[in-house]
Amino acid sequence: MIHQVFNMAADLSFYREGELFMGNTQIRLLKQVALDGSINCAAKNLKMSYQHAWHLLDRLNLLSPVPIVIRQKGGKDGGGCRISPYGLKLIRTYEKKIADITRLLEQGNSELESCFF
Repeated sequence: MIHQVFNMAADLSFYREGELFMGNTQIRLLKQVALDGSINCAAKNLKMSYQHAWHLLDRLNLLSPVPIVIRQKGGKDGGGCRISPYGLKLIRTYEKKIADITRLLEQGNSELESCFF
């Protein structure tokens, strides 16, 4: 019996104006920022430099027609940020597309496996 192992992890990237707009790294970062309420905390939790995280989120906002990350300047309670409703919709849409692609890959894998005797 032949056993094939296929990696079913899908990665999806979207480009705007010839630049990477959103991919797996940006989605992971957005989700972590939504949880932590802070770019600094999100970067630490993802083992990413603050500078890299800030740059990724800045590019997202610059390439987006609508703000995705809303930054709040520091003050007595410190700063922070949140993900806009548009940003949350992008996360949900991206995750749905990844699930769709993964299902398609799994279906293709099943069809290929049926070819083996």
